[in-house]
Amino acid sequence: MTNYVFADDYRLPGDPDDTLSFQRAFAASNEVRMLAKVYTVSAPVQFPRGGTALKGCGIGVTFLRSTNPSQPVILIPAATDYVTMMDFTADHRGVTPLAGGDGIQLQKALQYSWDNGVITNVRCAYNHIGWNLGMTAYTTLVNCGANNNVSHGFSFTADANFFANPVQYYLTKCISALNGGDGYRYASFGTAGATSVGALENCVTYKNSGNGVGAYGLQSNPIASIRIDGGFYGEDNGHGIYLDTWGAQHLIRPGFIELSTECGIYLSDHNHEVQVGPTIVVNNGLDGILVNCPDTNITGGQFLANGRRKVTGRSNGIYYFDGGSGVVTGVRSRAGGGQQDWGIVTNNEVLVVGNDLRGNNLGAQTGNINAASTGNRF
Repeated sequence: MTNYVFADDYRLPGDPDDTLSFQRAFAASNEVRMLAKVYTVSAPVQFPRGGTALKGCGIGVTFLRSTNPSQPVILIPAATDYVTMMDFTADHRGVTPLAGGDGIQLQKALQYSWDNGVITNVRCAYNHIGWNLGMTAYTTLVNCGANNNVSHGFSFTADANFFANPVQYYLTKCISALNGGDGYRYASFGTAGATSVGALENCVTYKNSGNGVGAYGLQSNPIASIRIDGGFYGEDNGHGIYLDTWGAQHLIRPGFIELSTECGIYLSDHNHEVQVGPTIVVNNGLDGILVNCPDTNITGGQFLANGRRKVTGRSNGIYYFDGGSGVVTGVRSRAGGGQQDWGIVTNNEVLVVGNDLRGNNLGAQTGNINAASTGNRF
């Protein structure tokens, strides 16, 4: 096979669109390249084997566009490893995408997994789901995007009914904006041991209709080890970060969360062993963070001017609900000239040490406080 080919060289007279061009090109080479133009397909572009690559000239320069509203632009067959994609946009502009009309989709089948994918500078826009992906042992996405999709931006699903495997996606400097569902969504189905996930590193959300990041596990198939490190999560219509995983050992260390309609961070009673690291959580609609799970430690950071929706009892910087327990240390939680009522709401199981809780509308702290709490500024 040749080192690489251009899809354009495989367009034949009489072809109604570029669908067959890609099939012929992949039959000739493991690497197919695209020019700075719009390619139109009526059936998904498929990677016929592992070790293949699809490359364009840049996001917003090369477009791979489907006219089929219920089929993905790109389909990755199950168990197709070592796929490379870079420098293009996958979309359904010109049609109304329906369920199945995703940007990039991993085929759901037995051995429903793909490993060692590397995707750089690819955007999925105006599809049903932008990125509809299943299990992987290790796949990276760098500087990728999802915007204006009908449903979720990035969706990572572990379904043990097909294959038990982790969803080890590592996303760096990716953005998910203006989607009709969650910006980044993790979900598990079936019965299996805990499903582990990869990481979001310096990623961004903006004005998604659901949560910025949402993780939804099952008691029969928990999600473990959510890792969020750095980034900006802003103006999402749900919570900035929402975990309902039935799993443990989550690390949440975002850089900045602001203007979510609900909470900046919401940890349901179906989590435990969560570490929240230094971050700024500001001006969210309800609490800066609500914790309803055991063993949640909040270390450092600032929770400022939350509760802008002015819902009684839900305008707090930090709110440990009935099932919440853990340690809060080195935190500054203040109204900051805004509407935040209490710096922290606690119970007997929360140890509060060395925090600045001054300047809230109703006071520094309410609820019971652990007797060993010390060194706080009220």
